[in-house]
Amino acid sequence: MKTSMITRRHFFGAVGATVAGIGADKLFGAEPAKDNIRLGMMLQGGSVALLQKNAQAIASVGFERVQVTFFAHPTADELKSLADTLKELKLKTVAFGTYFNLFSPNDTGFMGASIATMKRVAEHASLFDCNQFVTWSASYSAKFRGEDPRNHTPEAVAQLHRAIREVVLPVLDPIGGRVAFEPFFPHVVGTLALTKEVFAPFPASRVGMVLDPPNFISPDLYPKREEEMRRLFRELGDRIHLAHFKDMKLNAAGDNVGYPGPGGGEMNYPLLISGIRKLQRPVPCIIEHIKPEPAEMTKTKAWVEARLAGIGS
Repeated sequence: MKTSMITRRHFFGAVGATVAGIGADKLFGAEPAKDNIRLGMMLQGGSVALLQKNAQAIASVGFERVQVTFFAHPTADELKSLADTLKELKLKTVAFGTYFNLFSPNDTGFMGASIATMKRVAEHASLFDCNQFVTWSASYSAKFRGEDPRNHTPEAVAQLHRAIREVVLPVLDPIGGRVAFEPFFPHVVGTLALTKEVFAPFPASRVGMVLDPPNFISPDLYPKREEEMRRLFRELGDRIHLAHFKDMKLNAAGDNVGYPGPGGGEMNYPLLISGIRKLQRPVPCIIEHIKPEPAEMTKTKAWVEARLAGIGS
Protein backbone atom coordinates (compact mmCIF):
# COMPACT_ATOMS: atom_id res chain seq x y z
CA MET A 1 0.00 0.00 0.00
CA LYS A 2 2.83 2.39 0.79
CA THR A 3 4.36 1.87 -2.64
CA SER A 4 0.98 2.51 -4.29
CA MET A 5 0.61 5.84 -2.51
CA ILE A 6 4.08 6.98 -3.60
CA THR A 7 3.27 6.06 -7.17
CA ARG A 8 0.10 8.14 -7.09
CA ARG A 9 1.93 11.18 -5.79
CA HIS A 10 4.63 10.80 -8.41
CA PHE A 11 2.02 10.38 -11.13
CA PHE A 12 0.24 13.62 -10.22
CA GLY A 13 3.48 15.54 -9.99
CA ALA A 14 4.77 14.32 -13.34
CA VAL A 15 1.66 14.51 -15.47
CA GLY A 16 -0.66 16.99 -13.80
CA ALA A 17 -2.10 18.19 -17.09
CA THR A 18 -2.91 14.64 -18.16
CA VAL A 19 -4.62 13.92 -14.87
CA ALA A 20 -6.76 17.03 -15.33
CA GLY A 21 -7.86 15.67 -18.68
CA ILE A 22 -8.55 12.17 -17.36
CA GLY A 23 -10.17 13.32 -14.13
CA ALA A 24 -8.94 12.34 -10.68
CA ASP A 25 -12.23 10.58 -10.01
CA LYS A 26 -11.30 7.86 -12.48
CA LEU A 27 -7.97 7.32 -10.70
CA PHE A 28 -9.06 7.40 -7.09
CA GLY A 29 -12.87 7.33 -7.10
CA ALA A 30 -14.80 10.59 -7.01
CA GLU A 31 -15.76 10.20 -3.36
CA PRO A 32 -14.56 7.60 -0.88
CA ALA A 33 -17.45 5.56 0.47
CA LYS A 34 -17.15 7.09 3.95
CA ASP A 35 -16.49 10.66 2.85
CA ASN A 36 -19.20 13.13 3.79
CA ILE A 37 -18.13 15.62 1.12
CA ARG A 38 -20.57 15.55 -1.81
CA LEU A 39 -18.90 17.43 -4.64
CA GLY A 40 -20.97 19.39 -7.14
CA MET A 41 -20.94 22.36 -9.49
CA MET A 42 -22.71 25.71 -9.55
CA LEU A 43 -25.35 25.82 -12.28
CA GLN A 44 -26.40 29.41 -12.88
CA GLY A 45 -27.68 31.67 -15.59
CA GLY A 46 -29.95 34.49 -16.60
CA SER A 47 -32.36 32.24 -18.51
CA VAL A 48 -33.59 28.67 -18.30
CA ALA A 49 -32.20 28.04 -21.78
CA LEU A 50 -28.73 28.97 -20.52
CA LEU A 51 -29.20 26.82 -17.43
CA GLN A 52 -30.03 23.84 -19.65
CA LYS A 53 -26.99 24.48 -21.84
CA ASN A 54 -24.68 24.76 -18.84
CA ALA A 55 -26.20 21.64 -17.31
CA GLN A 56 -25.20 19.66 -20.39
CA ALA A 57 -21.59 20.81 -19.98
CA ILE A 58 -21.58 20.08 -16.25
CA ALA A 59 -22.87 16.55 -16.73
CA SER A 60 -20.36 15.90 -19.51
CA VAL A 61 -17.40 16.22 -17.12
CA GLY A 62 -18.82 13.85 -14.53
CA PHE A 63 -20.53 16.02 -11.94
CA GLU A 64 -23.62 14.52 -10.30
CA ARG A 65 -24.83 17.44 -8.16
CA VAL A 66 -25.66 21.09 -8.78
CA GLN A 67 -26.88 24.19 -7.02
CA VAL A 68 -29.36 25.74 -9.44
CA THR A 69 -29.14 29.53 -9.24
CA PHE A 70 -31.64 31.80 -10.98
CA PHE A 71 -30.63 35.27 -12.15
CA ALA A 72 -34.09 35.86 -13.62
CA HIS A 73 -37.68 34.97 -12.78
CA PRO A 74 -38.60 31.60 -14.40
CA THR A 75 -42.06 30.59 -15.52
CA ALA A 76 -43.76 27.44 -14.29
CA ASP A 77 -43.29 25.78 -17.68
CA GLU A 78 -39.60 26.69 -17.72
CA LEU A 79 -39.11 25.10 -14.32
CA LYS A 80 -40.79 21.90 -15.48
CA SER A 81 -38.57 21.81 -18.55
CA LEU A 82 -35.44 22.43 -16.47
CA ALA A 83 -36.36 19.70 -13.99
CA ASP A 84 -36.83 17.25 -16.87
CA THR A 85 -33.42 18.19 -18.30
CA LEU A 86 -31.65 17.67 -15.00
CA LYS A 87 -33.30 14.28 -14.55
CA GLU A 88 -32.26 13.23 -18.03
CA LEU A 89 -28.69 14.27 -17.26
CA LYS A 90 -28.81 12.53 -13.85
CA LEU A 91 -27.91 15.78 -12.10
CA LYS A 92 -29.22 16.01 -8.54
CA THR A 93 -30.31 19.45 -7.34
CA VAL A 94 -28.94 20.02 -3.83
CA ALA A 95 -29.97 23.68 -3.48
CA PHE A 96 -31.75 26.53 -5.23
CA GLY A 97 -30.01 29.89 -5.40
CA THR A 98 -32.56 32.71 -5.30
CA TYR A 99 -30.36 35.62 -4.28
CA PHE A 100 -31.99 38.84 -3.14
CA ASN A 101 -31.75 41.48 -0.42
CA LEU A 102 -34.01 40.59 2.49
CA PHE A 103 -34.38 44.27 3.40
CA SER A 104 -35.73 44.88 -0.12
CA PRO A 105 -37.24 41.50 -1.03
CA ASN A 106 -39.12 42.72 -4.10
CA ASP A 107 -36.07 44.38 -5.61
CA THR A 108 -34.09 42.40 -8.19
CA GLY A 109 -31.11 44.73 -8.02
CA PHE A 110 -28.73 42.39 -6.20
CA MET A 111 -28.67 39.45 -8.61
CA GLY A 112 -31.82 39.44 -10.71
CA ALA A 113 -33.97 37.42 -8.29
CA SER A 114 -36.53 38.48 -5.67
CA ILE A 115 -38.85 36.94 -3.11
CA ALA A 116 -41.20 36.23 -6.03
CA THR A 117 -38.48 34.05 -7.56
CA MET A 118 -38.08 32.11 -4.33
CA LYS A 119 -41.84 31.66 -4.14
CA ARG A 120 -42.13 30.48 -7.76
CA VAL A 121 -39.30 27.97 -7.35
CA ALA A 122 -40.69 26.75 -4.02
CA GLU A 123 -44.03 26.05 -5.66
CA HIS A 124 -42.24 23.68 -8.06
CA ALA A 125 -39.50 22.40 -5.77
CA SER A 126 -40.98 18.89 -5.71
CA LEU A 127 -40.12 18.54 -9.41
CA PHE A 128 -36.45 18.75 -8.41
CA ASP A 129 -36.80 16.74 -5.19
CA CYS A 130 -35.11 19.58 -3.30
CA ASN A 131 -36.21 21.94 -0.54
CA GLN A 132 -32.91 23.69 0.26
CA PHE A 133 -32.73 27.39 -0.66
CA VAL A 134 -29.82 29.81 -0.63
CA THR A 135 -30.02 33.60 -0.56
CA TRP A 136 -28.21 36.66 0.76
CA SER A 137 -29.14 37.96 4.19
CA ALA A 138 -29.75 41.69 4.06
CA SER A 139 -28.23 45.10 3.58
CA TYR A 140 -29.39 48.68 3.98
CA SER A 141 -27.37 49.46 0.86
CA ALA A 142 -29.09 49.03 -2.50
CA LYS A 143 -25.76 47.92 -3.97
CA PHE A 144 -24.60 44.35 -3.45
CA ARG A 145 -21.07 45.42 -2.53
CA GLY A 146 -22.19 48.61 -0.83
CA GLU A 147 -21.12 49.08 2.78
CA ASP A 148 -23.51 50.64 5.27
CA PRO A 149 -22.54 50.91 8.97
CA ARG A 150 -26.14 50.21 9.95
CA ASN A 151 -25.76 46.61 8.71
CA HIS A 152 -23.64 45.69 11.72
CA THR A 153 -25.96 46.93 14.46
CA PRO A 154 -28.48 45.30 16.82
CA GLU A 155 -31.26 47.07 14.91
CA ALA A 156 -30.22 45.31 11.69
CA VAL A 157 -30.24 41.94 13.44
CA ALA A 158 -33.74 42.60 14.82
CA GLN A 159 -35.01 43.65 11.41
CA LEU A 160 -33.50 40.56 9.82
CA HIS A 161 -35.20 38.37 12.43
CA ARG A 162 -38.52 39.88 11.37
CA ALA A 163 -37.73 39.39 7.69
CA ILE A 164 -36.88 35.72 8.20
CA ARG A 165 -40.11 35.16 10.12
CA GLU A 166 -42.39 37.26 7.92
CA VAL A 167 -40.85 37.00 4.45
CA VAL A 168 -38.81 33.83 3.99
CA LEU A 169 -40.27 31.17 6.27
CA PRO A 170 -43.89 31.67 5.09
CA VAL A 171 -42.68 30.83 1.57
CA LEU A 172 -40.75 27.75 2.65
CA ASP A 173 -43.01 26.38 5.40
CA PRO A 174 -45.53 24.76 3.01
CA ILE A 175 -42.80 22.57 1.50
CA GLY A 176 -40.85 21.96 4.70
CA GLY A 177 -38.07 24.01 3.13
CA ARG A 178 -34.99 25.44 4.71
CA VAL A 179 -32.82 28.43 3.96
CA ALA A 180 -29.06 28.87 4.05
CA PHE A 181 -27.83 32.44 4.07
CA GLU A 182 -24.67 33.06 2.09
CA PRO A 183 -22.46 35.43 4.07
CA PHE A 184 -20.80 38.54 2.73
CA PHE A 185 -18.82 40.80 5.04
CA PRO A 186 -20.65 44.08 4.20
CA HIS A 187 -24.06 42.45 4.84
CA VAL A 188 -25.81 41.69 8.14
CA VAL A 189 -24.65 38.06 7.95
CA GLY A 190 -21.15 39.36 7.49
CA THR A 191 -19.29 38.67 10.74
CA LEU A 192 -19.22 35.50 12.82
CA ALA A 193 -20.57 37.32 15.88
CA LEU A 194 -23.55 38.83 14.06
CA THR A 195 -24.25 35.57 12.23
CA LYS A 196 -24.62 33.79 15.57
CA GLU A 197 -27.06 36.49 16.72
CA VAL A 198 -29.09 36.24 13.52
CA PHE A 199 -29.44 32.45 13.82
CA ALA A 200 -30.09 32.29 17.57
CA PRO A 201 -33.95 32.30 17.52
CA PHE A 202 -34.24 29.69 14.75
CA PRO A 203 -33.63 25.94 14.62
CA ALA A 204 -30.57 24.87 12.66
CA SER A 205 -32.72 22.45 10.68
CA ARG A 206 -34.58 25.40 9.12
CA VAL A 207 -32.19 28.36 9.12
CA GLY A 208 -28.49 27.99 8.48
CA MET A 209 -25.65 29.14 6.32
CA VAL A 210 -23.50 28.41 3.31
CA LEU A 211 -19.98 27.56 4.39
CA ASP A 212 -18.14 30.11 2.26
CA PRO A 213 -15.14 31.29 4.30
CA PRO A 214 -13.83 33.86 1.78
CA ASN A 215 -17.09 35.81 2.01
CA PHE A 216 -16.47 36.56 5.68
CA ILE A 217 -13.00 37.94 5.00
CA SER A 218 -12.64 41.69 4.59
CA PRO A 219 -9.21 43.07 3.63
CA ASP A 220 -8.57 43.83 7.30
CA LEU A 221 -9.26 40.23 8.29
CA TYR A 222 -7.20 38.67 5.49
CA PRO A 223 -4.10 38.03 7.63
CA LYS A 224 -6.35 36.17 10.11
CA ARG A 225 -8.28 34.17 7.50
CA GLU A 226 -7.26 30.76 8.83
CA GLU A 227 -8.06 31.72 12.41
CA GLU A 228 -11.48 32.92 11.24
CA MET A 229 -12.10 29.65 9.40
CA ARG A 230 -11.35 27.68 12.55
CA ARG A 231 -13.72 29.93 14.51
CA LEU A 232 -16.38 29.43 11.86
CA PHE A 233 -16.31 25.65 12.24
CA ARG A 234 -16.07 25.87 16.02
CA GLU A 235 -18.89 28.37 16.55
CA LEU A 236 -21.20 27.80 13.57
CA GLY A 237 -20.53 24.25 12.45
CA ASP A 238 -24.03 23.12 13.37
CA ARG A 239 -25.50 25.77 11.03
CA ILE A 240 -23.73 24.62 7.86
CA HIS A 241 -26.24 23.37 5.29
CA LEU A 242 -23.86 23.26 2.33
CA ALA A 243 -20.50 24.64 1.23
CA HIS A 244 -19.13 26.63 -1.68
CA PHE A 245 -15.67 25.81 -3.00
CA LYS A 246 -13.82 28.82 -4.38
CA ASP A 247 -10.68 30.68 -3.33
CA MET A 248 -9.51 34.08 -2.14
CA LYS A 249 -6.59 36.38 -2.76
CA LEU A 250 -5.75 39.86 -1.51
CA ASN A 251 -4.72 42.29 -4.23
CA ALA A 252 -1.31 43.97 -4.27
CA ALA A 253 -2.74 47.18 -2.86
CA GLY A 254 -4.18 45.30 0.11
CA ASP A 255 -7.61 46.88 -0.24
CA ASN A 256 -9.66 44.23 -2.02
CA VAL A 257 -10.15 40.49 -1.70
CA GLY A 258 -10.73 38.66 -4.99
CA TYR A 259 -12.55 35.35 -5.37
CA PRO A 260 -11.06 33.09 -8.05
CA GLY A 261 -12.03 29.47 -8.49
CA PRO A 262 -10.49 26.69 -6.36
CA GLY A 263 -6.71 26.67 -6.62
CA GLY A 264 -6.49 30.24 -7.84
CA GLY A 265 -5.81 31.89 -4.50
CA GLU A 266 -4.37 31.37 -1.03
CA MET A 267 -7.11 29.59 0.91
CA ASN A 268 -6.03 26.67 3.09
CA TYR A 269 -7.96 23.84 1.44
CA PRO A 270 -6.61 21.10 3.75
CA LEU A 271 -8.00 23.08 6.69
CA LEU A 272 -11.33 23.57 4.91
CA ILE A 273 -11.66 19.90 3.96
CA SER A 274 -10.66 18.74 7.44
CA GLY A 275 -13.28 21.00 9.03
CA ILE A 276 -16.05 19.72 6.77
CA ARG A 277 -15.16 16.09 7.40
CA LYS A 278 -15.28 16.65 11.15
CA LEU A 279 -18.96 17.61 10.79
CA GLN A 280 -19.64 13.90 10.22
CA ARG A 281 -22.73 14.45 8.11
CA PRO A 282 -23.20 14.71 4.33
CA VAL A 283 -22.34 18.20 3.08
CA PRO A 284 -22.91 19.23 -0.56
CA CYS A 285 -19.81 21.14 -1.66
CA ILE A 286 -20.37 23.25 -4.76
CA ILE A 287 -17.51 24.45 -6.95
CA GLU A 288 -18.07 28.01 -8.15
CA HIS A 289 -16.40 31.01 -9.78
CA ILE A 290 -15.19 29.09 -12.81
CA LYS A 291 -16.59 29.12 -16.34
CA PRO A 292 -18.98 26.27 -17.24
CA GLU A 293 -16.60 25.12 -19.96
CA PRO A 294 -15.59 21.43 -20.01
CA ALA A 295 -11.84 22.04 -20.00
CA GLU A 296 -11.93 24.46 -17.06
CA MET A 297 -14.41 22.37 -15.07
CA THR A 298 -12.40 19.19 -15.66
CA LYS A 299 -9.19 20.86 -14.51
CA THR A 300 -10.79 22.34 -11.39
CA LYS A 301 -12.64 19.14 -10.54
CA ALA A 302 -9.36 17.20 -10.71
CA TRP A 303 -7.62 19.82 -8.54
CA VAL A 304 -10.30 19.60 -5.84
CA GLU A 305 -10.45 15.81 -5.93
CA ALA A 306 -6.67 15.61 -5.57
CA ARG A 307 -7.01 17.65 -2.37
CA LEU A 308 -9.79 15.39 -1.17
CA ALA A 309 -7.44 12.46 -1.72
CA GLY A 310 -4.75 14.21 0.32
CA ILE A 311 -2.47 14.99 -2.62
CA GLY A 312 -0.85 18.39 -2.75
CA SER A 313 -1.65 21.42 -0.64
